[in-house]
Amino acid sequence: MADDKIQFAVSMTPCEMVGASGEGGAQNFISASEAYGSGGGSGQITSVDIVTGGGANDGYDDGAKHYISAAAVADASGTALTSLAACQFIYLKHTGFEFSSATALSATANTTDLLTILITGGTDHTVIARLKAGEAIVLPMRGATNISTIEISSSDGVAVDSTAGTQGTIAVEYLAVAA
Repeated sequence: MADDKIQFAVSMTPCEMVGASGEGGAQNFISASEAYGSGGGSGQITSVDIVTGGGANDGYDDGAKHYISAAAVADASGTALTSLAACQFIYLKHTGFEFSSATALSATANTTDLLTILITGGTDHTVIARLKAGEAIVLPMRGATNISTIEISSSDGVAVDSTAGTQGTIAVEYLAVAA
C-alpha cells in the first residue's frame, strides 16, 4: 500500500566577498544583498511505497545503502539509473569515493571528478547538474516517469568540461521511490 511519504528541503545563500580580514588575508563573505539574500523551499512526495528490501532498483535494502557506478565517460554517454517506472522521487549524491560494489564504498577517494547527471532522449544527452564530492540533488518526479532516461557519469573536474573523469568511477548514493 502506497501510504508512505518523503519530505525534502533545499536552501541556498548567494555570498559576496567583502575583502580580506586583518588575520592573514582571510576572505570574508556575507549574504549578497544584490541577490536578495537566501532562498529555499521544501515539499513532500506522498503516496509512495517505501518497501522492505528495496534493493538495486531503489538504492537501499533494509537499512543498507546501495551504490551505482558512474563510469568515467564523456557526456555523450553514461550509466542509466534503473528502469524503475512511475518514479516519484530521486536522490543522488557524489560520495567522494570510487565505486567498489553495490553495497560497499571503495577505499579509494575520488574527490577530483564531478558527478554528471544527464537526461537522455535517443542519442541526445543534456547535462542537468555536475556535483562535487559531498554534494547531492533531489528530483521530485511525481509520477509517470521511467528513470531509465536519467544517466550518470564521472566527468573531468579539473577542466570542468564534458570529457571523461580523470580519476575513475564515482560511487553514487541514491534513493529512487515509486508509487
